[in-house]
Amino acid sequence: MMERMWLVRRSLGTALTTSVVAIAGAGILLSSIAAPAGAAAPDADPTDSASPSPSPSTTVSPSPTSTPAASPSASATDPAVPSGTTAPTPAATPTPVPLPTELGSWCRALIPPRSTTTEKKAAWALMGGKATMSQGGTYLLAEHPNWQPQSGTDTSGDRHVNSLNWALPLLYRGVQVQSQPMIDRFRALITYWINDHQGKRGYWVDGSIYGGLRTQTLLCAAQTLGDPLIANAAMRDARTMMGSRNSQGRAAIGSNNTDLIRQVAALGVFCSVGDIANRDRAWGNVLGVTRGLIQEDGSDVEGSPGYAMYAENILQDVERAANTCGIPATEITEIKGRLYDFISTATRPDYRLESIGDTINEPVAKSFAVGDPRAEWLRSSGTQGAPPSMLYSYYDGGYVFARAGWTPPAGAPDTFYSVRYSSTRPNTPHAHDDGAGVTLFSRGVSWIADPGPYRYENGSGLRVFLRSRNAHSSFTVSNVARTKSRKVTKLVTTSDWPQGGNDNTCVRDSTWSNVVITRCVTYVRSVDAVIVTDYVNAGKGPKRTRVVTERWQLPPGIGAEQVNGGLSLTKDDKRLDVVKSGEGGWAVKTAKSGSSVGWHTGAWGERLQGAVLMRELRLPKGASTHAQVTVFMPRTTAESTPVVINGDSVTITRGGTTVTTPLPRP
Repeated sequence: MMERMWLVRRSLGTALTTSVVAIAGAGILLSSIAAPAGAAAPDADPTDSASPSPSPSTTVSPSPTSTPAASPSASATDPAVPSGTTAPTPAATPTPVPLPTELGSWCRALIPPRSTTTEKKAAWALMGGKATMSQGGTYLLAEHPNWQPQSGTDTSGDRHVNSLNWALPLLYRGVQVQSQPMIDRFRALITYWINDHQGKRGYWVDGSIYGGLRTQTLLCAAQTLGDPLIANAAMRDARTMMGSRNSQGRAAIGSNNTDLIRQVAALGVFCSVGDIANRDRAWGNVLGVTRGLIQEDGSDVEGSPGYAMYAENILQDVERAANTCGIPATEITEIKGRLYDFISTATRPDYRLESIGDTINEPVAKSFAVGDPRAEWLRSSGTQGAPPSMLYSYYDGGYVFARAGWTPPAGAPDTFYSVRYSSTRPNTPHAHDDGAGVTLFSRGVSWIADPGPYRYENGSGLRVFLRSRNAHSSFTVSNVARTKSRKVTKLVTTSDWPQGGNDNTCVRDSTWSNVVITRCVTYVRSVDAVIVTDYVNAGKGPKRTRVVTERWQLPPGIGAEQVNGGLSLTKDDKRLDVVKSGEGGWAVKTAKSGSSVGWHTGAWGERLQGAVLMRELRLPKGASTHAQVTVFMPRTTAESTPVVINGDSVTITRGGTTVTTPLPRP
């Protein structure tokens, strides 16, 4: 009985079947993925296009087809037919392949169609020879593409040409409006790719996200079109995507979102052909990767809140795939729910995600957590749903997020800040070298920022720089060796926010040779101020002078002015006073052409001019200790907020209230 339940498969009104089909002229046997009702048998010949396809595409036979048998002859030598006999019946003309009338269920489970307008626009662009590689640029399609890198795409786009999912609008629109030219062009592109990649493949053809999305695309195409060549390719890819992994539900530490895409693709293919053993193995891998991808507290392992939001989108695919395959997905739904608090706390008071790691500073996606009150709160800018309750949260993914309040009344503080440290699990390519990094948003202004990802272009010096420690609001030590594996560890994460008290966060960076720096961040709620104290503990140094450089990344639109001998950052009528103690004077470096310093990410691939506020501490050759204090005091132009840094405390006055706060001790 249980086995029968596992075999349940839904196909939009048509049950999937399994058969063995011989490919003519190839001698290959495969399990085919049957087409929906109304589609031709897998070995039927394709029809000609109803009308010529727009340039540059042409109609191509999707797979080898059998040649019709020759007409019988009365005599090998006598061309005439003897009187009184019936002429032989000519061979029948092959029956054209009818257009599929609906998409296969796996298309809707794994790569659901977008809006009609979006699919229509993309389909016509493809007919005109232009393929959009997500955020990777535009790839120009020859009639028979060569699949090589192009100038209009970045590294990601060049690799995504092997995903083939970019071609699906031709199939989706073609089925919707019964367009033979669109479906023929889709079949031709898929067939070209398969025939061009029969032998050994390079890593980026089958690896990472590219192989996973392609396998999902091939499954969708094979089920919808009933094409044996495509079905065979889907089966080959499914075996590759599953690989040697056999986690059986054990948390796959070190995995990322691409591993999940690959395993759910394998699940779909094996489920569709009734391969029970491999289906069960793929589902165990899906569970293991999901448990490894999402921390117990709901944070991501990517070092990027934006990728946690993306992971939730993939988990929706997993739920649909499990439903299509007849597998209960209760745990997937529960794991997905853990993300919602995390994403909510990573969102600033302007309802935009903080741009940490490879996250773009943008609102949460419309498809994120539909129906969840926390997500509705973010999408509606606080007019619907309900926010989380916590004002201070820390996560195993290596994050602290805190704020003055979720619903501050008019004129009350809206301060939000973040602190970064190392994840408890291995880094992924989307994490930046941002240990001890701080961001600060207050009075409706992003004052201290993270520069974002720019774009996935390996040849870009700016991309390389924006992932480095120098591009974050942290510190560096020059003229010393560095071992990143020592990490930036969490020491203190305490808060008395329920009583209106302070937050205290301390992290320790031991990655610099013979120099250990502990950064403590204190948020003083009663006067709305952030105190950052960097404790530098240096051993005896080399001959070259070691320099500790403290950097604060200033986003576009932030100015600076001198106030009473101090520095104040400016934005309209808002101010952020920056008061310091310790060695080194402030210097400001503005982004300029020819340098990577100071640039920030706007939209994907867009450079925006910002600046960097920095100061230096020159360490003596002998052992030494130092305490560098920086106080950030948000205010309006109408306010006066004096700050005095004493030897071991900070005294702040705001609105007639004076508060003295001891410097934190890790």
